[in-house]
Amino acid sequence: MSTHAPTTIIAVTSDAEHHRAVMDRAAEVASQSGATVILYDLGADLSPLESPLPTEWSGDGQEEQFGDRLGPSDLEVAGQGALADKVRAVRAAGVSAFGWLPDKADGPALAEYAARQAADLVLISTEDRELIEALRPGVAAAVGASTTEPADQPTGPASGLRVEAVPPD
Repeated sequence: MSTHAPTTIIAVTSDAEHHRAVMDRAAEVASQSGATVILYDLGADLSPLESPLPTEWSGDGQEEQFGDRLGPSDLEVAGQGALADKVRAVRAAGVSAFGWLPDKADGPALAEYAARQAADLVLISTEDRELIEALRPGVAAAVGASTTEPADQPTGPASGLRVEAVPPD
C-alpha cells in the first residue's frame, strides 16, 4: 500500500445509496491526511444538451461567476442543493470540501478534471465499473475489492493518479 498522503481527493458521488460509502471514505482519508475533497457529482439532473453551470453562451459574466471548485453557496445558486448539503456534511467533519458539476459523467471528463485539480486520489464506487476501467484499465480485474495501489505501469488517461474502488456499505 502506498504511504503517500493525498493532497486532493476527487470523490465520485450522486444521490445513489452506493455513493454514500465513497463520501464517507473521502472524509475519513482527508481527515487523516489534511487533503481537500472535491465531490464530483454524477447525478446532476440535466438533458444531454445542458450544462450544469453557465457557459460562454450564458449572459455576460456568468461563466466567470463559478470557479473549478464550488462551495455550498455556489452549488445552491446552481440549483444543486443536495450536493451543497453533502459538501456541508464533509466540511462539518473538519475537512476542506467542495463540489463539482461535470458537463459529462464519463471517464475522460473525470480524468481531465482530476488533472486540472492536481488530484492524486480518486475514490469511485465499485458500482461505477465503467469509470474505474476508463481511469485505470489495470484495476478492472479488482472491481469488487478496494485497492489503493497505483498501477504497475501508467495506464488510463491520468498517469500517477491513484484510484480506490470503494465497495458499498
